[in-house]
Amino acid sequence: MLWPAGREPAAVLRIRKALGEHAPQLERRFALPGLCLFADRTGSQHPVSADEGARLILVGAAFDRDTLEEGGASQVDAGSVVRLDDAALLERVWGRFIALRRQPELAGVTILRDPSGGLGAFVAEGEGVLLVSPNLPEWLRRAAGARPMIDAQWLAAALANPLLPTHRSLLKGVRHLPAGCALDCVGTGSADIRTLWPQPRLLREPPALEAEASTRLRKAVAGCARALASPHPRLTLELSGGLDSAIVLGAIATAPDPVEISCVNFSVAHAGGDERSQARAVADQWGVRLIEVTAHASDLQFGDLLTGEQPVEPMLYGLDPILERASLGVARAFDSTAIFTGQGGDAVFGNLPNPLVAVDYARAVGWRAHFSKVAYDAARRAHRSIWHVQWLMLRDRLWRRPPPVQPMPGMQLGSAAMAAARGRALRHPWLRDDVIMAPARRLQFEAIANCQHFNSPTWRSAEKALIHPLLSQPVVEACLAIPSYRLASGAGDRAFAREVFRDWLPPSIRDRRDKGDATNYYRRAVSENLAWLRAFLLDGTLVAHGFLDGPGIDQALREENLIWSDTSRLVVVYASFEAWARYWGLEDPAD
Repeated sequence: MLWPAGREPAAVLRIRKALGEHAPQLERRFALPGLCLFADRTGSQHPVSADEGARLILVGAAFDRDTLEEGGASQVDAGSVVRLDDAALLERVWGRFIALRRQPELAGVTILRDPSGGLGAFVAEGEGVLLVSPNLPEWLRRAAGARPMIDAQWLAAALANPLLPTHRSLLKGVRHLPAGCALDCVGTGSADIRTLWPQPRLLREPPALEAEASTRLRKAVAGCARALASPHPRLTLELSGGLDSAIVLGAIATAPDPVEISCVNFSVAHAGGDERSQARAVADQWGVRLIEVTAHASDLQFGDLLTGEQPVEPMLYGLDPILERASLGVARAFDSTAIFTGQGGDAVFGNLPNPLVAVDYARAVGWRAHFSKVAYDAARRAHRSIWHVQWLMLRDRLWRRPPPVQPMPGMQLGSAAMAAARGRALRHPWLRDDVIMAPARRLQFEAIANCQHFNSPTWRSAEKALIHPLLSQPVVEACLAIPSYRLASGAGDRAFAREVFRDWLPPSIRDRRDKGDATNYYRRAVSENLAWLRAFLLDGTLVAHGFLDGPGIDQALREENLIWSDTSRLVVVYASFEAWARYWGLEDPAD
């Protein structure tokens, strides 16, 4: 809680009482002029540290980059970094944290969010007080006197780009601090958000040959996974049977001081969604417990998630209530304090079945790229002809121009949403200067930015620390230091990562060239929920406002489209937006 120095607002006392009633697991850690901080008693979820004068307060798991090795990293001492400026702080310190930098001489506080985005930071205006919190439940808003209202134009724009809520609030009176950014607060006001990450050097093309790339990547992945696991004596890992979660398990299981690991595999009874045999092979390799959960689309009810209190942003991830219950249930059964995933691996390790990889190579080595195996492999991975790849390389050399921004799919958008999206900054602030990047590397970086949706609210993250080690800042930066054509070398996907971590992988994963796919399961789940989705959306407030197109939704929810086309893939996301808009009180258009 932040307020102008001087008399404590009445809202602060109300909030303290509400915390005692609704969140007794939180205790007061700091009570300073104009600032009061509450965090969990055990420190397992949000450890808190500060320098001697409490000018810099770190909330969450914060590690010192200078100590990062394969074995892990040390928790940072706030006193050792208090003199660093904001940008230098986010270079030196990594993890899952929010930093509060007090400036008593200015009666202000600067809030910084680390580039992984592992902890959320919403800044809400109350009665004489600012709240800084990863969530804003109704009891907390009521105590603070905060009355956020939907910004209808930004909600409409978010339907055109559903990833917008990962970096911008759709509520008036609430600001969403994006990962890698800073916000200066004075009294109950705040300035413009400053983007501190990525630094320009990360956007520049990496060297064509980096002899130590493998060593750097292994150190980053092993060190980050082990450091993030170290505060948790017991953790649960979502082991899909794919490459990325297998790498995370290998990193944690081979730590010098390994923690107790319980794995959960979620398989679906539809083609492409059963990877139990691969998950068993990984679990057997490390001798860890594996719980298998098989789901049937007929059991999935989207309404279980989309009724009742909604979070401060629409849910974009964790929209499968069966998976949410399974993962959380295993974590509870074995007293895990954290749930780990392999999310983000496709983006950071460069799963790029795209012919533009050859264009990146041509920019690096010149004309000899046209006669290289890189061009041939890029064509094979993308299922395109070699002549198409050759044309892309030639066109880029002779007629290079900034690539157009690809729009998000919006087949069911209404005219009001399309109009609201025009001229607005819908892309993540990280991407403002990505035009200087080579095209395939640009696609990779955009995918990394899009991975911020894994930090959106879920049932799991409301109760346990939900940690994605592969999205840690050192891992992302290590991968961005490797050219796209090295990450995507060979005929299979993520070949570079498979080679770097081959000793952690059983043959069934190390030599695999395809990827599991639950698309059929979720199409069938939409079909099973057809009556509910149709009524929920067509009779909903988003269609009434013209933000969604009723006939388009109706067409997308026809059985033939659910089976043969992708027109329904955003319907569940739109249902999440509909639930959110109803809860937060989107006004009747007639009013």
